[in-house]
Amino acid sequence: MPDLKDLNNIYLVAAFIIPGLIITYIRAQFIAGRMEKFSDAALGYLTLTLVYYGISIPFIGLILNLEKGLLKTLLWWALIIVGPSAFGLLLGVAIQRDWLRWIATKLRLRLVHNTPTSWDWRFATCETARFVMVTLTDGTKFAGIFGVNSFASTDPAERDLYIEEVMDVDETGAWNYRDEVHGVLLLAKEIRFIEFKKEL
Repeated sequence: MPDLKDLNNIYLVAAFIIPGLIITYIRAQFIAGRMEKFSDAALGYLTLTLVYYGISIPFIGLILNLEKGLLKTLLWWALIIVGPSAFGLLLGVAIQRDWLRWIATKLRLRLVHNTPTSWDWRFATCETARFVMVTLTDGTKFAGIFGVNSFASTDPAERDLYIEEVMDVDETGAWNYRDEVHGVLLLAKEIRFIEFKKEL
């Protein structure tokens, strides 16, 4: 890592690391919200920054041709902060909507999935409310609705789950709403497996 006591090195970090860091952070919000340690991800930040600058060459040329002044300074900061935010947003949406995978499939290519775990992928793709059946380690079962007011943790250390409305399942297998609506919080260590039923 460069010595950040040197002003020139601070400018280098701002120019070649910060855009990649911003892109990665914004993109991560659409996947699992997690980021690698800076020391492990610095090369990735640099690579993303270079790709971003490659796309931004016309804009960079425009800035370089301007006279020194406030406008030029603001445009440089827009290039370093606003542009990467927009690029990260575009990448995040493309990943969440599987646009890149669709393009790769058309080209007969196979991409490694960018979502780190099946837990993250399954809950990230629950766009509408659905019935779920959670079986605990002691065999207890909770049936209910996983909807917009439910929550599945993306913290890999604590995969807790909140189901917004618990339901009863009778002997015939029919799911029945309870008279009083209430949710349930299930801790990760208590969950054995989850069944995803039909959408509402």
